[in-house]
Amino acid sequence: MSANLISDRPASISLLRILVMLLIGYVVMGNVVAMLVIGFLYDGNLIEAIANPQDHPEIRNILLFAQGLAGLVGLVLTPWYYMRSIERRSPAVLFGKIPSAIWVGILAVVVIAFGVSISPVSQWNAEAHFPSWTGAIGDYLTSMEKQAEVLVRLFTANLTPATFSLILVVVSILPGIGEEFVFRGMIQTELQRAVGNPHVGIWIAAAFFSAFHLQFFGFFPRMLIGALLGYLYFWSGNLWVPIIAHMLNNGLQLLGIYLYQLNVHSFDPMSTESAPLAAVVSSLIVTLSLLYYCKKNLPPQSHTNSDRTS
Repeated sequence: MSANLISDRPASISLLRILVMLLIGYVVMGNVVAMLVIGFLYDGNLIEAIANPQDHPEIRNILLFAQGLAGLVGLVLTPWYYMRSIERRSPAVLFGKIPSAIWVGILAVVVIAFGVSISPVSQWNAEAHFPSWTGAIGDYLTSMEKQAEVLVRLFTANLTPATFSLILVVVSILPGIGEEFVFRGMIQTELQRAVGNPHVGIWIAAAFFSAFHLQFFGFFPRMLIGALLGYLYFWSGNLWVPIIAHMLNNGLQLLGIYLYQLNVHSFDPMSTESAPLAAVVSSLIVTLSLLYYCKKNLPPQSHTNSDRTS
């Protein structure tokens, strides 16, 4: 990959501008749009419904639609506009050919095996607690975690084909495109240019990606997933590769929840309990083997500055 895909500016300046773009586009514009939509569509006590969504299941689809709209505005449209109008570059410079069906299958096995192999980390992180010295801050972060868990359970409760499709768009397709566009395509690229070490750039971007979700009790497994996606992008130079892996990671979890509700299998995908040691070890071997194969065989994309817009 070229180290100069996003901007001709110094990497530190480019990173700062991208973070400001993310703040304005997602935290401000995306959430303002989401709140306006919720207020327009919901005719009940909005404050009460948002504070206690488990008691107001009728707001589920509205919240899902608003969340998807916030992601679309903040993580897709705003970054796209930023690259084309501010940096004068085509976002297409980050993409290559869509991977073949064989590669999609390989990526599916990778994300499944990887999820099993890091399940001890997931259990450890889920059982962590903020120390007493964190005081009110720790209490506030814990309450945010509980609120997020309530929303996840609300969104995934009593799935039907229609609600499954809606949630798939909101939690798999849009985040796969938007988060990879921003965190791998833009932030990771500029971090690698700033620090001069691709591995350091990948891990810093992965940590920032995890922190962006504001869920400490899933921070470390999410950071590991971010690093996995980062290396897939680094090896291929093709943003479609981590996008598809991201979509598969989220989508397969959602499918597992749906099939669990239909009593197709007995494993609860929302459980944070670690897999048995034998499964963890075998999955780790499969993951490392497939990642080595990916490193050696993912076809790198060539990018040039001819992709600049006029």
